[in-house]
Amino acid sequence: MILKEIQTYLSQRGQASLGQLEQHFHVNSNALSPMLEKLIRKGRVQKIVSSNRCGSCGSCAPETLIIYYWVKAEGPATESLFSGCPHSG
Repeated sequence: MILKEIQTYLSQRGQASLGQLEQHFHVNSNALSPMLEKLIRKGRVQKIVSSNRCGSCGSCAPETLIIYYWVKAEGPATESLFSGCPHSG
């Protein structure tokens, strides 16, 4: 059931960090990872580990730098690629 919910969430948003997925579904990354890996194997989701730390806030948790993108028929939904620190406005 949650696999379908993750799929729906990402298809509607286009992208989400691991931290956002943890907060939205109230599930830790250890439980989410196998489900996300299944969606990756099916070609529905792409995982990108960002190296863009802001360098100023010191609050960038590792899970905010792992981004999952919904893959559209023509490729990942990367129109609004993750651009760095989620703590900056």
